[in-house]
Amino acid sequence: MAFSTCSKCGGHTFERVLLTPLREQNKVAVLQCTDCGTLIGVLDSPSIENLQRQIAAIDAGLKRIAKALSE
Repeated sequence: MAFSTCSKCGGHTFERVLLTPLREQNKVAVLQCTDCGTLIGVLDSPSIENLQRQIAAIDAGLKRIAKALSE
């Protein structure tokens, strides 16, 4: 079985971390080595605003269902 290896220290364990780039307000999900902290790559993640819109839509739907059930 092959193991992923950090190109800097040779470590084999990695973690997902949220970082805020310089002069930015939004956090970015990255994968980094747990031993030395070397950045391995950037992960795609939905934006907080997008998640808030999805939650609001679900909440509105649940309110409509609750209203219909109470009538």
